Amino acid sequence: MAAQAHWSQGAPLTTPIPTAVELRERERERLLALLDASLAEIDALVPLDEARFLETHALYEGRSDQRQRIIEWFAREITPARRRDRPFQMLSVGCGSGLLDLPILQGLSSRSAEVHYVGVNPNRVECAAFERLFRETAPQGVSVELVPATFEAFQTDLVFDHIYFVHSLYYMPDPAAALEKARKSLAPGGRLIVFHAPCEALNDLAELFWKKEHSRPTLFAEGFAKLLDRWGWNYQQSRVEGAVEVTPLLEGDTDAGLALRDFIIQFDGRSLPASVQEQVARYLRLVAFEHQGRNFISHPVDVFSIAG
Repeated sequence: MAAQAHWSQGAPLTTPIPTAVELRERERERLLALLDASLAEIDALVPLDEARFLETHALYEGRSDQRQRIIEWFAREITPARRRDRPFQMLSVGCGSGLLDLPILQGLSSRSAEVHYVGVNPNRVECAAFERLFRETAPQGVSVELVPATFEAFQTDLVFDHIYFVHSLYYMPDPAAALEKARKSLAPGGRLIVFHAPCEALNDLAELFWKKEHSRPTLFAEGFAKLLDRWGWNYQQSRVEGAVEVTPLLEGDTDAGLALRDFIIQFDGRSLPASVQEQVARYLRLVAFEHQGRNFISHPVDVFSIAG
């Protein structure tokens, strides 16, 4: 005789029925656990070289509205002071290729008599790209000094009215020491500004790869706020919302899709086993949402404005 079911038609369920959102979250957590186990079986990951990083970063930022929102934040929140003894001085730690910083400088130049900008970046390919872009679009009244070095090795006698890290503090071997060093270079009344991502859908994925390579967790916005609280630093926290358009990720192994994936995980995904590449693709498809025929993933960043 067949076993009798414990539930009969019409009997009330004693367990709450999970919502679609809850089911989606359970699947997301399952995929992350599966991927974590798969990465543990890989001997080593292949980092992005400087050229591949520049290529994937440019493509990713070109499909994200976050860059424009950060530029708007600077235009809204930063008012350069006009000084008699020196220019308004800014230090960008991890300045990239200029795609973000030059529009920021263009906005500031119209509101200040003179701006001196120093950008620090160990990626020489990006520094060269910044120099080319600056020659083509140099804002009036702005002088630029690029230093192709790590922030740890960077030395200067200048003091700065604003020092900012835009998605760069994660890469510092000692984020706390980097912040202390930056704060010491602030002019009286200066501000230290850190744009730092929260650990949400995209970074939950990137965190697995980071942990595999570096054997330590990434300092995301949640941990960064706790660090500032522990130090007793005076700061204000806000959020810049954003989304990155990832339609190529859902269209198979296109060059654009692979480049987007590589920047998201911060490693060369082409070297991963096919099964792991598929797990990454499944995760990204799960967390994407559709809008007007295109696919996006939420891409916010938290802003910490720290008094000098």
